[in-house]
Amino acid sequence: MRNHANLFLLCLIFMVLLSCRPPAEKGVIQEPAMKTVFYLPAEVINVQGNIVTIKVEKPVLFEGEVKLALQLAQEVIEKTYLLEGQKTKVDQSRVEVMRIIGNDILLKVLEKSHNFQPGDEVQIFLDRKIIAIKDFEVIMGRNREVGKYVQEDITTALVNSGQFNVVERLKLKSVLDELKLSQLGLTDPAGAKKVGKLLGADILLTGTLAATGDEWNVNLRLINTESGLITSAFNRKGRLQELKTESFREIKNIDGSFEDQASVLAGWILGTERNRRTGKGGYQKVYVDEKQGANGTSRSLAMDFKLGIKKVAKFKNRAIHAKISNRLKRDLTGYSGIKFYLKADRNLAVWFQVSDSQEDSTYEENWFHIIRVTEYWKEARIPFNALSIHKGRAQKLGTNQILQLNNVEKLDWVIPEGIFERGQGATIWLDEVTFY
Repeated sequence: MRNHANLFLLCLIFMVLLSCRPPAEKGVIQEPAMKTVFYLPAEVINVQGNIVTIKVEKPVLFEGEVKLALQLAQEVIEKTYLLEGQKTKVDQSRVEVMRIIGNDILLKVLEKSHNFQPGDEVQIFLDRKIIAIKDFEVIMGRNREVGKYVQEDITTALVNSGQFNVVERLKLKSVLDELKLSQLGLTDPAGAKKVGKLLGADILLTGTLAATGDEWNVNLRLINTESGLITSAFNRKGRLQELKTESFREIKNIDGSFEDQASVLAGWILGTERNRRTGKGGYQKVYVDEKQGANGTSRSLAMDFKLGIKKVAKFKNRAIHAKISNRLKRDLTGYSGIKFYLKADRNLAVWFQVSDSQEDSTYEENWFHIIRVTEYWKEARIPFNALSIHKGRAQKLGTNQILQLNNVEKLDWVIPEGIFERGQGATIWLDEVTFY
């Protein structure tokens, strides 16, 4: 009897422990962990004077099955660990990469003497490279947003690998516009060299996507700006359901610190707009201010703007306004609110707005909260259940007037006429944006 009682007690304790475990999240796919690599192990296979051939061992960065975008990122990283013409170190000796043939690397030792012998186990060090990524183009298929989402996933993986700094998209666009180069123009060696020189980029990445039946065919090209030549071209196919827009609703927290290049790519809309929504004679310029940030950080997102004196005909049914916008589609059901820091060069009001899509309507609803902004950094903390709906617009459009956090389409920080004077301008700064 005593043994039965002990067994019962052990079972009871085990059941209690199981009941204390957090429930598994349903419908959430965990991103696989990514290995960060700063050197490659290698073996010396041939030595002729100061010319040394080594065979490198390229690691698999992701464990298990990963989605198409991460497979592409792995391929990009593998093919750009080393670039022809690049100078680096093998153990303690300086070398220059002469030729790359698969995993075999032909090196020129830059030291006066060396002790490399066939069979030696060595390490070749990897320097961080600068990569410029041309917007991926959907050349076949109705879902044009797929290219953007695949590109963002690849960009994030490249930055997280520790191998790359990514050139801001607007800088690349500006250079391409200045040189009057299209995506095809980048395959011309002279054009690629010019772009690389102006951007300080080592590599250019271009890509196209085409829907074929129930799959997407993704083609990528890597261009070495030193030579201007395509060093690698490859493609992969993925199932269509993997790349539907719905699967790209971001569930992770927003990257709103602006302290690195990746945060600026994560849905933030940068650049200059004149007239249009800002009114005749109006403009807005959204950019990263690299001289100041909230809480002692060094960068923030800024907008210089001026509201026009009257509406432009094409936008006659909209209020004149300027805005900072993040257009990454999100599922925010895991959060209860948003917080951020704001300041301006004069006292003004900013209209924070969340737009959600409705299951029973083709229209979006707009939910808002007004924040008073001064010349000093001030934190705003807004619970989602404290947002107010634009009721008149919702009633006119016949939407359900329910905030659907699983279908958030965009976040906006708006300065509209009515709370700011026409013909007047200012600068606002936004930083440390996060969901809680």
